[in-house]
Parts: sequence; structure tokens; C-alpha cells
Amino acid sequence: MQQWLLVLILVSLSGCASLSKQECLDADATSWEGVGYEDGYNGYHPDRRLSQHYEACSKLGVFPHRETYMTGWSRGILEYCTAERGYAIGLSGSRGNPELCPDGTGILFQENAELGLQIYELKREMDSVYNEIEDLERRLDDAKLDKHARRDIRDRIRHRDDEMSHLRWRLMEAQSMPLIRF
Repeated sequence: MQQWLLVLILVSLSGCASLSKQECLDADATSWEGVGYEDGYNGYHPDRRLSQHYEACSKLGVFPHRETYMTGWSRGILEYCTAERGYAIGLSGSRGNPELCPDGTGILFQENAELGLQIYELKREMDSVYNEIEDLERRLDDAKLDKHARRDIRDRIRHRDDEMSHLRWRLMEAQSMPLIRF
């Protein structure tokens, strides 16, 4: 049990890098299952990721155990390919990797990732409009503006406020949609 915990901690700390020198040196046949599980859970393609691990570890004379790795990856990918996970990945601005999902779960994953991504993009658009409104309001403080320029800026602010209201409505509508389940 301690060994599994160690592997999970080490893998989570490695971030974008495949495996550190120490992780490679500490790896044994059973720890490759934990590495595979984490990679599956995080939606990595098994062949590409295993190749990265091979690249990181082979220089040290350590070689991944493919079969054990794939056992862990197969368990991890099942947890990756859920409606909830797809939605969360979409909310983070990514489409994820639905093509890795087994037995038709990719469609479910992808639909929910798209829903989450729609919300993510609406929030980004709202941030952009909000920043534009703030910029326009700061420009109104310029004492050198004539009344025509001020009216133009106020009209633009009103237009952007209307756009913001529309975006809020679309966001509420998207957020009220239930996760898609089969």
C-alpha cells in the first residue's frame, strides 16, 4: 500500500515531465501499474506515454513493464472516461482525449466535455466584454473628450452591457443543462 501511495505522489509531482531520474530508479514491476493507472486517469495515450517513460528511464538501465503498465492504464482510463470527468475537463478549456475511451464511453465523455467547454468559452467571452467595458469607462474620465466622443463611448458601453446580459443568459442556460448520460 505504501508503495502505491509513493508512486501516485511521485507521478503527480512530475507534472508534464514523464518520470524523474529518481522515479525511474525507484520503479519496479509493481510500480509500473501505478504509473499506468495515473496516466490512464489523466487521459494520456498509452503508447506515447510509455515511450516517454522508456526515453526517460532507459538511459538509467530501467525499462518500463508494458504489461503491468497497461493493466494500470486500463483501470485509470475507465475513471477518465466518465461524464463528470469530461465535463470537468471541458470546464478547464480542453476537449480531452475521447478517442482513448473504451466501449462507446468516448461519445459520452466528448458530449460532456463539449458542454463544459461551452461554459468555459462563455466565461472567457464575458471576461473580455467586462474588461472592454472597464476600459471604456476609464476613457470617460478623460477631461479632453468632447460631448460627441462621450456619447459614442456611452453608446458603446450600453451595447457591451447588452451583450453582457445576453452572455449571462447563455451561461445560465448552459450551466442548467444536466450532464449527458446513456
